[in-house]
Amino acid sequence: MTTTSKETKANYRLVVTDASRTKKVVVWEGNASLFNPANAALAANPSFEDDMQKLPIIPKGVGGVLREDDYLLLEAQDDGSTQSQVTTDHQTLRIPITKRNRRTGIVSEMVLTPGHFTISTLFAAADMPSTYWVELAYVQVPAQEEWKVGHAIAHNSRILIGFTDTVGVA
Repeated sequence: MTTTSKETKANYRLVVTDASRTKKVVVWEGNASLFNPANAALAANPSFEDDMQKLPIIPKGVGGVLREDDYLLLEAQDDGSTQSQVTTDHQTLRIPITKRNRRTGIVSEMVLTPGHFTISTLFAAADMPSTYWVELAYVQVPAQEEWKVGHAIAHNSRILIGFTDTVGVA
């Protein structure tokens, strides 16, 4: 039997890459403790920070422009304090982006949520490595669009990444 922890012991990063995934640029990196203030010893449904004022900000335009067919990747790595087994059963994602339609020129802001991302086939809910980064999820920029990570107003450009961690086997 596995229990679900409220705090995943992992480092996360957002990576911008081209359509062939050869050129990668890290646009944000941080530890799960930024999003999981709750007591990790409690076995219950995942609990993530709900005060938007405490979440980290991603400045608009960090990492440049993602163009048609480029990818925004979410990668993770165990932070070395405990062995994490991240599961995608319960996930919370809030990634602010600014998008521009190349044909019409219309600019709008939106927030990417779990529904926008595809869970990577490279990721399995096994022990997460602490020596290299594993791709958790990705989203591809649609046709005729350009994206920048972040919003124009910094207060609205706050990021939230949360995955549950299964710990202990009985």
